Amino acid sequence: MSRSLLGKATKPAQSATAAARMKDALFGLSRHAPHLVEVPVDRIAPNPNQPRREFDEEELRGLSASIERHGLQQPIGVRQTADDSWQLVYGERRLRAMRLLGRETIFGILFTGDDDEEIAIVENLQRSDLNPLEESDALARLAERHGYSHRQLAEALGRKKTYVTMMLSFQRLAPAIREDYPLLRPTKAKLEALAAIDDQDEQLRAWEKLKRAEAGSPPSPAAAQPRREPVSVPAGIASSALPKRVSKPVFQARDMLQELQAKPQPLSDTDRQALADMRTAIDAILAGAGK
Repeated sequence: MSRSLLGKATKPAQSATAAARMKDALFGLSRHAPHLVEVPVDRIAPNPNQPRREFDEEELRGLSASIERHGLQQPIGVRQTADDSWQLVYGERRLRAMRLLGRETIFGILFTGDDDEEIAIVENLQRSDLNPLEESDALARLAERHGYSHRQLAEALGRKKTYVTMMLSFQRLAPAIREDYPLLRPTKAKLEALAAIDDQDEQLRAWEKLKRAEAGSPPSPAAAQPRREPVSVPAGIASSALPKRVSKPVFQARDMLQELQAKPQPLSDTDRQALADMRTAIDAILAGAGK
């Protein structure tokens, strides 16, 4: 049998007024105040709408050790289904950790409504307990169950509409990517980029490329340096009598003019004037330099 913890007196020597108030469990409290109960662990059925699908055994052992040392800091959420039967609303990890410790009972907050899936999602989101794909699946189920638009879903969960839209886009990911996710765990931004690819075959090619990139070792310092293209030396520059700062652009201009001559391009009036000025300057240099 579970025990309600509201209204439990701890000091028998209290005044009559205080004692009278203690008898009224809801004295001075809103009707929405949480009702705390102590529930037998073996009487709690799992939540069929549990948004979290992945449970790391090492993390559970760590949580068990923490509870063993410091106690259960946050109660789970439960809903009563019969006289002594309960169903989990949220807190699967805490419940599993208590079972690992062999505890017989656990504290829980009693919920009486039928919105347990929405409550479970909100609680997990607030605790950052879901990976992106678990969160996406939970949001999709919630939207389908209640007919929520992206905006309504965002309002129900206290999130931005753009965030909800991004999370729901993960529903377009290929099944193979979803299966491989625990092995790689890319960022939400990378998942969003994959989901933006409409063709699933193309998605998978991008996924394989991402896996290879993530699995690769960091580049060596030499490999990290940007590759420099070899600098070509114009023909004839080695025997030029011109200063180096002049000879290189002169010979480069010659090569470019020869290329332009071989593959003529339309010329603007500005182009024609520039070429004419170059020709005049070249003729003057050649006339003044002699042999």
